[in-house]
Amino acid sequence: MKTDPSSITPPNPIFKYLPTTTSIGLRFAGIIFGLILLVVVLSRLTWTLGQWGQKQDLQRLAATLNTSLQQSGLPNGVVNSAFKPLTKAEFDQMEGGVHTVGEWTGEREFNQSPMLDRLMLGRQSLPPVAERLPADPLVIYPPDQNGPYGGLWQRYGTSAPDVGIFRARLAYDGLVRWGPMAQQILPNLAVKWEIADEGRTYTFWLRRGVHWSDGQPFTVDDILFWYNHVIRNPELTPTTPREYQRDGIPMVVEKVDDYTVRFKFSSPYGLFLKALASGRSYPMVEYPAHYLKQFHPDFVPVEQLAKMAEKQSFDFWYQLFEDRADWQNIDIPRLWPWILKVPPPAQQILFERNPYYWKVDEDGNQLPYIDQMSFQIYDGQIINMKAMNGEIGMQGRHLQFDNFPKFKANSKNRGYSVRLWISSGGGSALAINLNHKDPVLKSIFADHRFRKALSHAIDRRQLNEIAFFGIAQSCQISPPPISPFYSAKYEKAYTNFDPVKSNRLLDEMGLSQRNKDGIRLRPDGQPLHIRIEIASVFLSTPMFELIAKQWTAVGIKTDLKLEARQLFYTRKSALLHDVGVWGSADELIPVMDPRWFFPYSAESIQGIGYARWFQSNGKQGIKPPPEMARCMELYQQIERTPNPDEQVRLFQQIIDINHQNLWIIGTVGRIPSIFVVKNTFRNVPEVAVSGWIFRTPGSTAPECYAIDDQAKSEQSVLH
Repeated sequence: MKTDPSSITPPNPIFKYLPTTTSIGLRFAGIIFGLILLVVVLSRLTWTLGQWGQKQDLQRLAATLNTSLQQSGLPNGVVNSAFKPLTKAEFDQMEGGVHTVGEWTGEREFNQSPMLDRLMLGRQSLPPVAERLPADPLVIYPPDQNGPYGGLWQRYGTSAPDVGIFRARLAYDGLVRWGPMAQQILPNLAVKWEIADEGRTYTFWLRRGVHWSDGQPFTVDDILFWYNHVIRNPELTPTTPREYQRDGIPMVVEKVDDYTVRFKFSSPYGLFLKALASGRSYPMVEYPAHYLKQFHPDFVPVEQLAKMAEKQSFDFWYQLFEDRADWQNIDIPRLWPWILKVPPPAQQILFERNPYYWKVDEDGNQLPYIDQMSFQIYDGQIINMKAMNGEIGMQGRHLQFDNFPKFKANSKNRGYSVRLWISSGGGSALAINLNHKDPVLKSIFADHRFRKALSHAIDRRQLNEIAFFGIAQSCQISPPPISPFYSAKYEKAYTNFDPVKSNRLLDEMGLSQRNKDGIRLRPDGQPLHIRIEIASVFLSTPMFELIAKQWTAVGIKTDLKLEARQLFYTRKSALLHDVGVWGSADELIPVMDPRWFFPYSAESIQGIGYARWFQSNGKQGIKPPPEMARCMELYQQIERTPNPDEQVRLFQQIIDINHQNLWIIGTVGRIPSIFVVKNTFRNVPEVAVSGWIFRTPGSTAPECYAIDDQAKSEQSVLH
């Protein structure tokens, strides 16, 4: 049937030119997609050009620095002549060159930085300096000169969390501090202390009149807030740190008065004072009660906290609390010499002087001398380049020892010096996993002959030349000669290169059968294949590549596996690694972190299962063999005695057991720590002891470092 054309309604000419809703949607989507694509392309192009530009700058800088190295004419032995290891006698006779401390006994006449003078002229509400200082400010006697005030200290970090090391390494303001040579514990926020009841009771007298950076008083109540509402709160602190308990019983913290605090333990704790100096006392004074109470359910209704947390995109109140207590919060009051002004994610993170800081020099000049400290974020390679180019004020962190010749060659023209500080450690540790999940490997690793064979298979002379210019020393992970815990016998045990002996020990174990490639066969007939796992924080790997070849040469197929730090920690926590690599742990005073002498903590990667058993008092983890359990018993005796000589005697027994078993394989060590110091910096020691438990450079009083651009005389006039 045909349709009559006259019956069809003609289309409205107006709608003829209007697109349908579907058409509009498609066109709009196309436009949006095009814009997104354009943004992605432009972003990628910008990133690529930025990376290319940065790479070009880096290459040009590297070429310039290498030219300086070539033109410097430095002899091959420059490193050897620059560093000579100290004997114990030489170390003990060292005098001067570092700061000392005392108590203020003069009139209440003090000076402050011109920066604060300007702030007060600008009508900023700030009391006079004498009112901001405590009744008894701590006096720092700088090693070189008093002042001058002013300047910006330029430093670099690899990430925002890395910059957070400021609180430990640069503030380091707890009740007490280690001295710069790690030989004595110095007063800090505590004026004095008393140890009683055979090491069960520790009483500390605080400085009267110390203020937080917002002007509020610091008292024992702040320490009680930290202990009662942070350490004793299971949501904030699921497990009480070992240093704050004895035999599973938490310590008791008592308020004697506003400026006297007492710590009491259920049994003697001879290491508590050292633990406080080694980083366990500055957390006590980082929780200003008057500020943080507003984020804690012991003081604010939970419902109110939940709303506050939700507003800040947190699920739980304790996340809000931790965020407000974090170093990146610019609002929280501090006791530090510098307080955060420009936080991450800024490219330039800025700290500025604390107007209420509680230390002075002998002339009554309020510290710190330096007004500001800046951190910029770069990767490790670029940080080393910037150090060579003289762009660092003072820093040792992230500087690689294999760059020493370049640091030295460029120092004169770039206006800085290279300081070699005494390392408190003993090189890199090769930790064989004694708790391996593979039962065959676990059995092999448990045999001390296997570990000694691997040690004899290492040619440490080659390692020394390839990684440390020949200045290192072959050694096990052991206390250095300047330590009262030093053992010459253990230091050199099994370190001679002897592949014949290595092969003989492996044959005696029953590992004499080999495949066609010369690789030894395990008892189950499989080739004996292990991996050395190393975290990416170790930028220089040739030494470990060489070790892998040397172990393969005696029939143990060995590969090197470089991993991101997070993956490395995940695998070691799951007991999946074969051999882990990490640095030493301040063996100068090994009783503070004996991780390499027996499985002591989660960092004891030779036996994390055993460490869990030790830390939990046998409730978790894997029960250790008798020799290892004996080390744990001896260490518990050390913890109970406050007598330093007895601590040394007992630890020597631990070293003797390690000599018999060699649970950890050392490589080469006794390498100095490198610090680059701009020529305008004053009061930075030529030599100090460097180590984590001493919170270097915090132990050298960075608050008395000064920037003297004029440098016209040894003594500078502040005003």
